[in-house]
Amino acid sequence: MDVSLSEARDAFEAAAGRFDTMLTALTDEQLLARTRCRGWVVSDVVAHLHLGLSEMITGFAYRVEGPPDTDAATYWQRSSAPDPDADIAQIRFARLLSSAYGRPSGLVRHVRPTLAALRRFVADADEGCVLFQGHTLTMGNFVATWVVEIALHHLDVLPELPGMPEPPLALVVRTLDGLRGTSDRPDGWDDVTYALIGAGRVPADLPGFPLLG
Repeated sequence: MDVSLSEARDAFEAAAGRFDTMLTALTDEQLLARTRCRGWVVSDVVAHLHLGLSEMITGFAYRVEGPPDTDAATYWQRSSAPDPDADIAQIRFARLLSSAYGRPSGLVRHVRPTLAALRRFVADADEGCVLFQGHTLTMGNFVATWVVEIALHHLDVLPELPGMPEPPLALVVRTLDGLRGTSDRPDGWDDVTYALIGAGRVPADLPGFPLLG
């Protein structure tokens, strides 16, 4: 599944812009609301995503000749079995990180400049390949993976935030279709349901799910 840089750029701006709009509206109490991620409140998810977005910045510095060995869908395939100990350590780390701020809104004041910088990086990006997490991806596919990351974590924080905007899910849906090799899905699955089941946020007794490792 290849995503052009132009498509990825537009999708990133839409996802990042909508996430930023939500961040600016969140109160300290809302940042302590329950999420879909085990062991995390909203500020913990935001802290985890901030670490990822900070790592994304490094991808723009590691330009390589190619050829790419991973695309926007295969990037999500697990290379090893889940590690429960590593998962627990990750949960604890994000909780400790977000708890280091005197108020949850202090974290938001750090995240928003990072998000703004990435919007500029993506807007100014040119064609080519990057080396990221041991994979070589085209710039379009690299940016597309982060559209999915932002959109899924945006969905994660919404259960107790009524009225907040939902993320754009077109690239999440396309990624899931790419991993499954089909755009067919069970009756009654809208894009949100498909994304939540595909990412393992909602259990489904179906072979092959979840898909996003």
